Amino acid sequence: MHTLFQDIRYGLRMLRKSPGFTTVTVLTLALGIGANTAIFSIVNAVLLRPLPFPNPERIMFVTEMAQRQNGTMGEGAISYPDFFDWRSGNHVFSSLASYHDDVFTLTGTEQPLHFTGYTVSSDFFNVLGVPPVLGRGFRPEEEKPGSRVVVLSHSLWQSVYGGDRNIIGRHVTLNQRSYAVVGVMPVGFAFPLGGDPPKLWRTLSVDAEVSTPGSHPMTSERGAHFLGSIGRLKDGVSITQAREEMNLIAAALAKQYPDTNKRHPAVSLKPELEHIVGNTKPVLLVLVLAVGCVLLIACVNVANLLLARVGNRNKEIAVRAALGAARIRVVRQLLTESLLLSLAGAALALPLASWAIALFLRLSPENAPRIGAAGLDGQVIIFTGLVAVLTSFIFGLAPALRAANPNLLQVMKDSGRGTSSGKSHQRLRSILVVAETAIGLVLLITAGLLLRSFHRLMKVDPGFNPGNVLTFNFDLPDAKYNPDQQVRFYDDLLQRLPALPGVKSVGAVTPLPLSNNNFVITFQIEGHPVPASDEPFADIRFSSPGYFRTVGIPVLRGRDFMQRDDMKATRVVVINEAFARRFFPNEDPIGRHIIPGIGENGKQVPREIVGIVGNVRHRSLSTELTPEYYLPYTQSPGSGLTVCLRASGDAESLTSAVRNTVSSMDPDLPLYDVKTLESYVGASVAQPRLQAVLLESFALLALVLTAIGIYGVIAYSVAQRIQEIGIRMTLGATRSHVMGMILKAGMGLTTLGVLIGVAGAMIVTRWFTSFNSMLFQVSPADTVTFGSVIAILVAVSLLASYIPARRATKVDPMVALRYE
Repeated sequence: MHTLFQDIRYGLRMLRKSPGFTTVTVLTLALGIGANTAIFSIVNAVLLRPLPFPNPERIMFVTEMAQRQNGTMGEGAISYPDFFDWRSGNHVFSSLASYHDDVFTLTGTEQPLHFTGYTVSSDFFNVLGVPPVLGRGFRPEEEKPGSRVVVLSHSLWQSVYGGDRNIIGRHVTLNQRSYAVVGVMPVGFAFPLGGDPPKLWRTLSVDAEVSTPGSHPMTSERGAHFLGSIGRLKDGVSITQAREEMNLIAAALAKQYPDTNKRHPAVSLKPELEHIVGNTKPVLLVLVLAVGCVLLIACVNVANLLLARVGNRNKEIAVRAALGAARIRVVRQLLTESLLLSLAGAALALPLASWAIALFLRLSPENAPRIGAAGLDGQVIIFTGLVAVLTSFIFGLAPALRAANPNLLQVMKDSGRGTSSGKSHQRLRSILVVAETAIGLVLLITAGLLLRSFHRLMKVDPGFNPGNVLTFNFDLPDAKYNPDQQVRFYDDLLQRLPALPGVKSVGAVTPLPLSNNNFVITFQIEGHPVPASDEPFADIRFSSPGYFRTVGIPVLRGRDFMQRDDMKATRVVVINEAFARRFFPNEDPIGRHIIPGIGENGKQVPREIVGIVGNVRHRSLSTELTPEYYLPYTQSPGSGLTVCLRASGDAESLTSAVRNTVSSMDPDLPLYDVKTLESYVGASVAQPRLQAVLLESFALLALVLTAIGIYGVIAYSVAQRIQEIGIRMTLGATRSHVMGMILKAGMGLTTLGVLIGVAGAMIVTRWFTSFNSMLFQVSPADTVTFGSVIAILVAVSLLASYIPARRATKVDPMVALRYE
């Protein structure tokens, strides 16, 4: 221990003697370690930290595999009857629960409050293993029609009811209906995770009720797939066993109910954490790779600095060796100095990482899962310390081993010639520069591909014009407005809004484009009947007259909806161009009829196709165009709508006037999701934008570090060859010849690094093909990206070599010959 303290004191003294070297080294390490700390904090929060529930590894996300419009299979939601059959027929889950989101308006308080909650089955809290902190959870009998109970979140209990412990048994008014409070969840409890935490949970009893005369409750609609499901595995049951049994149940249901379940023949079952993380995992893995490259390049640069410094200390180390210092003693001393540098870099890295995490959180999509938990906690600080120790060995070991085995005779001869290190040092430094060039090229190409992908994505035509369009929502509670009253309310509102100053046109739709909400409904083509199990399906939307004009969707043929398209008129439908091409190839669909899978009073009604509109990328800018059909909301009562206003100027300036207009019609209707349509477009590309920005930042940092490394090696080489250059110039070598000699050395290193880097980049970018969401309309071997990045790296390397080469051409031969 005494020897260790001696090494530390001596190391600190040596570092103080070289303030320039110490400062550059610490800053370089701080950038590399700080980037890794920031990304690890994100990875730890999103991927590594277990879910905040007892035995979270036993909680499974369970859903159906459904046939998509393009014929492929993917995860889909489930229906209530399927869920009930799963729950009663399985032997692998101790409890199984369903859930779906709902919107609520809480009245009876100082002002109406709008928030999101969830409708769940009675086993919901049992699956998660978290009981209420006050009161109780739900009981099986509370799933029956007429039961209205609710469990509040801790935040709602505190903010609205002041933490009143007598809340149990009280009634609250939600959507104009009275609910009894039976429980309050603990502080911090939230499910589903990601996005805004739910404010409350109610039972599925509301879905078991008949909403309109002649209709069926949602709990009996086997074809209505909109539920999520989670289950807790029994002890001793593996995921494979559970998947096999659930697939058997799904196959049996598909055979028993072919009309509704033929397209849902299997089950997807995965740990809930894996489901929550979703597409975020590949993004984080790429970022981990990127910051790892940055740290490696930083280590290479520091190793080169240490080699240069060790070269200047050869005489000192040789003297110590001559006096009997063992090789391991010298290695330990030099590694101690490396560790001190790395720990200093780690200390500076922590505030840099804190700043980077805050920036990451600001740039992250709103619905990014678990991202808000990222920060500099104990685990992250321990990780930073471990990285510092590991890094000190990565950059310090080779120089220490090289320095600890000096050739005493060669050292004296080199010293006599004024040289601080031999050719072996220079070879090692050159190898390190080739390595960092290759690593930097891999990172630059990766970032270039993502940037090019993002630019391609931003050029995609969404099919509408989002500029100067304000959108907003509100809920018309069934208890206060029957379907006909809802239609009249929207009619009245859509007639009032155009009178507001600055409003050019008004329309309404549900679901709104790029709102992460879609309805898919089967239909029949009149004259071409098929079995119910083989009915085609497409996305369905409900809109008002003027909606297409308001958001800029072109009417290609036929007409838009009109006010006369009400319940007394002929039922009509508008289809998009993709629908027409797929289902009416080589024929005119105008005047033809389709029969949507949703009916009126239990009967399916034919609808005449009166118009064809342009295709809209409703799901995302990167997804393929899909068939869609629109129904007029006036012929589909009960459809909650998103209202859209096109303004002549700044759309957000209309917000206050819009709120006042809706409030004048009903003061108990708070608006929510008051956003511009452009903000939905921006949110849809938030993740690829974040990927591109972060990787470009890391790539630029890698490029700068690589340039510094090349400059350092060439400058060091020039310094070692001062006498040689002087002799060459004395014997008649021109300045251009000397310039070419130095540039050739630098570009030789760059060329070798580029060749190795291209091979590495081909391997890494091919890995991208396994992640469908990473690249959009860009090949992993995109020649434009590879060529551009190589050109940039070569140009930067040329500049880094030119500066010391130009300095070499200005050497006075006589001065060089007298050099030391």
